[in-house]
Amino acid sequence: METRLRQGARTIGVTLADDGDGQRAEIDGRVLHVRQVATHRVRTADGTEAAEVLVAIDGQTSRAIVVRTGDRILVSLDGRAHAFALGEESSRGAAAGGTGVTVAPMPGKISRVLVAAGDAVEPGDPLVVLEAMKMETTLRAEVAGTVRAVSAEAGAMVEAGAVLVEIVPGG
Repeated sequence: METRLRQGARTIGVTLADDGDGQRAEIDGRVLHVRQVATHRVRTADGTEAAEVLVAIDGQTSRAIVVRTGDRILVSLDGRAHAFALGEESSRGAAAGGTGVTVAPMPGKISRVLVAAGDAVEPGDPLVVLEAMKMETTLRAEVAGTVRAVSAEAGAMVEAGAVLVEIVPGG
């Protein structure tokens, strides 16, 4: 069965199938062997479930943190955060390029805030650095636009799913 994930304007097809010693993952035509080594599940204060997963991908072991909130999946893998939405690309114009809302993918402490209200940003620009489970994760803009609000403050503790930065999409 194929799952469709959106990351900005890009839609990614993911298919998993058992292969005896783990799973065969096909991600946009690229085939990987994935084996789950260990999983630790936690429930955040807002009731969201997060999972810390130790996984072997083509024999290389990595640690991932996965949080699902509604139709969004937030994944931190090897210190990089990735936000996905489930399903096909939206047809609502600017919203198709991303939401403009950056949320904490996991509970943690804000290390640095790299933008302020009124700043212009491009997709991929760093916004906030979050420290969680002895890892720093740089959260990046999904859309081009202007920063409307910054709710993150250096040194503050945040829960998974907390809104950190809001961007008004557009030029």
